[in-house]
Amino acid sequence: MKSFIRITASLLAALTVLLSFNTAAYALGIEDAYHHGDVTLDNKIDVTDATAIQKYAVALAEFSPEQLSKADVNYDGVINVADATLIQKIASGLYIPLAGKKGVDISSHNGDIDIKKIRDAGYSFVMIRCGYGEDKTSQDDKRFEENVRKCEELGMPWGVYLYSYALTVDDARSEARHVLRLLDGKRPTLPVAFDMEDADGYKSKHGMPSNKQLISICKTFINGVREAGYYPALYANLSWLKMLDDEELLTSCDIWVAQWNSSCTYTRYPASMWQYGGETNYLESNSIPGIGTIDKDVSYKDYPMLIVNGGYNNW
Repeated sequence: MKSFIRITASLLAALTVLLSFNTAAYALGIEDAYHHGDVTLDNKIDVTDATAIQKYAVALAEFSPEQLSKADVNYDGVINVADATLIQKIASGLYIPLAGKKGVDISSHNGDIDIKKIRDAGYSFVMIRCGYGEDKTSQDDKRFEENVRKCEELGMPWGVYLYSYALTVDDARSEARHVLRLLDGKRPTLPVAFDMEDADGYKSKHGMPSNKQLISICKTFINGVREAGYYPALYANLSWLKMLDDEELLTSCDIWVAQWNSSCTYTRYPASMWQYGGETNYLESNSIPGIGTIDKDVSYKDYPMLIVNGGYNNW
């Protein structure tokens, strides 16, 4: 865990009148999971949060553990005037964090996809499938490189996921090598996710591993990605998360919950992303004009800030 360092800095002489950034206004039934920066705990991010951080930085205030968890707004491991300045930018609309924003996840099944149409429809990030299964070029997603290029040309934040067919920890090691090979030289600003499901019944047909084995498979992939310097996440639906209910695993990476529902009801551990719809979507259309049916997500974290400032993913 990063240690928070109190740094004395000159306070700004005065703060201009800023617009309040009320995170409670976000749609999708999201409550306060992503209120990073709300150190006053009033469900909004505004000038009072900047002032509180400035006071903390010069030892004029103390923060509770919950406040400390929200105060490192730029994710650099210290709480200082830089965090207060970023809050001012957020409050005034000069910086828009990814937390609370909607995105999509895509693969070659979506065809020749127009990322600009996704962006123009109000979606702010893309999770891209890089491949599936063990480290074979034949199992690379055929549109991965193309989809990365399209996102980067538009400045669209992107991350990756690999669909797992692993039945053993050796398979998981190969899957980790698979994603690392495809990410060589690339710098995603969202997580590297392990997609743990059995959508086509492969695991069931070939000897479904026990829950203990599945947990070991996930840990092997997650640890391999982390040790290579990438920011890991685990994608699973509620049933799979119940099967994978291991504290060491589920606190070692971010959790991307798949639940096509009107709200995310997973509360065992904090969710970092939520896939709220696909073919079925209870909150909005299941499609985007000019794109067609598509999986839709929301991020609870400002991943670009977190990953770049944290030095993950080749940053």
